[in-house]
Amino acid sequence: MTEAVTQLAAAGRPIEVRETSRRHTYDRQIRFADIDAHGHVNNARFVEYLEDARIALYLDYAGALQEDRGGLPSVGMVVVRHEVDYRRPLEFGRRSVRIESWVTKVSWASCELAAEIRSDEGVHIEARSTIAAVDQDTAKPRRFTVSERAFLERYLH
Repeated sequence: MTEAVTQLAAAGRPIEVRETSRRHTYDRQIRFADIDAHGHVNNARFVEYLEDARIALYLDYAGALQEDRGGLPSVGMVVVRHEVDYRRPLEFGRRSVRIESWVTKVSWASCELAAEIRSDEGVHIEARSTIAAVDQDTAKPRRFTVSERAFLERYLH
């Protein structure tokens, strides 16, 4: 595990990260605070799970793309769109879920990232996110570098 991933775990986001068959996998513990009054994981928490998986992917596999900015790594990519389909509730009592992520499309300045949040019961969430490249100093859109495109294409399905 990288130091950055260890820092996420220390911040209350315990994780395990693996890469299998062009999908990035991330195991996320479910916390009591994630559960709503109906006894299942709150819908907004699922977006947080997706964020945690995306950050783990960036931190664990994109070390060459990161810059050190005050101790926080930066990859110069931001989410500009999320679509989330809720397939089944995730009930209280389950200890963890697996988030699988992969790239479905890469263009010159953005990519589409797909993800599933699943347990042994099946798929709970299907999500699609559009990720755009930005210049970290100006916050303006930019094109992906050759190395960024190569990184994203490793997960292309």
